Formats: sequence, structure tokens, C-alpha cells
Amino acid sequence: MADESQGNWSHLVWGIGGAMLGSWLARNEMDEAKKSRAELDDPEQSEELYEEMVEVLDQWEPGERCVSEDDYTKDLARYLRDNTEWDIEVFQHTPEGKPDIIVGDLLALELKVNPSKNEINRCIGQCAGYSRLWMTWMVIIGAGASKLGRLEDLLADKGLDHIEVWDF
Repeated sequence: MADESQGNWSHLVWGIGGAMLGSWLARNEMDEAKKSRAELDDPEQSEELYEEMVEVLDQWEPGERCVSEDDYTKDLARYLRDNTEWDIEVFQHTPEGKPDIIVGDLLALELKVNPSKNEINRCIGQCAGYSRLWMTWMVIIGAGASKLGRLEDLLADKGLDHIEVWDF
């Protein structure tokens, strides 16, 4: 009788283990599918850029003279040029649109200043397109915690949670 109950449990353990492995593999496949062309083509350099940009962007303090989105974008681009060795392109026309800043042809930054609901929706569409080619981050200035929370929830609901949001 004891051998019979052990046999029943081992099938259960194997079944649960198989389900967990299948779930993990499916999640990995989904994460891989969300990666940009840049991340897939050059994962090491993408990781290097990611780690450096997290530190550098975290230290940025927008200039006091910045008023418009263009002012903030130019200020951030100048800051990135001064504090990194990466190639910084501003307002480049690309097949996916016109990202505000492209860093090292690996990362697209889209900057918005206190965006309205329509601007947020447009930004999500822009970033979804950019994320096909590059890692993509939104730089949001002066939006407030509740608006940022709704933006992050919306990105997650749309399966775009790989697009990072930076709050200034």
C-alpha cells in the first residue's frame, strides 16, 4: 500500500514539475519575443548600454532654462554626450518614426513634458514602433505620480512593459 501511494505522488510531482518548466519556457519565449532588433543582434553591447544609461540618466537634472519639449530633449542629449562615450543622435528620421534621442543605435528615448492623455497615447504608439528596433524608454517630465502609474499600467496591459518609464 505504501508503494502505491508513493507512485501516485511521484506522478503528481512530475506533472507539476513539467507544468512549471513549460510555464518558464513560455515566459522566456515571450520575453525573447519582446526584445528589440538591437538586443537580439548585439546582446552584450545592449546590456552594457542599459547598465550605463540607468546610472547616467538617474543623475540627469534638467536645465533651469528648459521650457519646451525640444529644450529638454536638447539638454538631455547634451548631458548624454558630456557623460558617455556613446553616439547620440537627436530627432533622426527612421523607418519607425522620429525618436527624440537615439543612443548608440541601441536605445531610443522619447521625451514628453507633462503629457496630456492624447500625448500619452501617441507616445505609447511611437514607443511601440521604436521598440521593434531599439530598447525604448520614455522620459516623462512633470507628469505626477498618478499619471505615471496609469501610464505604466497601460503599458503593462498592452504587453509593452519592456518599455521603461523615467520620471523627472
